[in-house]
Amino acid sequence: MNFKAATTLKELKIGSEVVVISGVKGEEGLYRIMINQSFKGYIQKRMGEFYRVDGSSIHDLIFARIANFMMSE
Repeated sequence: MNFKAATTLKELKIGSEVVVISGVKGEEGLYRIMINQSFKGYIQKRMGEFYRVDGSSIHDLIFARIANFMMSE
């Protein structure tokens, strides 16, 4: 299995969910998503928009809130 080191951390509270967003070292625009201390997948910023990376299990509404939060950063 191939793991990448995390860099910057951002924390976001969405209802009862605690979302931790961390940048992936060496991969600009790639972010690791943890929800309630459980890994849910990666999101990636491409051409000014955020996308879920294949295999991510991030719920649609939570993904929308994360993308909105990241755009405002």
